[in-house]
Amino acid sequence: MLKEVASMDVLMTYSLVFIAIALILYILILFNNKKNDARFNALEVQIESYEFIISELKAASEQQQIKREEKDSALQAWQLEHQQISQQLEHRIKVLQEKLSQTNDVIEQIQQQQPEDKLYSRAQKMVKLGADVDELVRECDLPHAEAEILIAMHKRKNK
Repeated sequence: MLKEVASMDVLMTYSLVFIAIALILYILILFNNKKNDARFNALEVQIESYEFIISELKAASEQQQIKREEKDSALQAWQLEHQQISQQLEHRIKVLQEKLSQTNDVIEQIQQQQPEDKLYSRAQKMVKLGADVDELVRECDLPHAEAEILIAMHKRKNK
């Protein structure tokens, strides 16, 4: 009977140990579930905050898209205006170049006529200084009749 009591004690001890282990496991599972619930709740809060951030970023992105489109249209309008101004300036430059070319042609014509004018200016100066017809013919290569006319005009002017 002692053996039976001893085996009952052992069986009881094992039963108590088993119950204690089962109880500890149950407590750990409950504690772990509470930890997991807390973690789960924290993750849900974090997900909600990320969703809020994502929605804010989407709204900001849409605003940026609208601003970019406005700037693009303003840039296109500026480019069109710039292109028109460039075309007008190119036309004005072309007109001015044509006028410059015409002016250069006129200057060239005047310069070609100038040697004769210089001779007559020199001849008039010589007449004022008292040169005679032969001197004008010799120094200015003027025909005799023109030299006489210059001297006559000078005499009339001085009278």
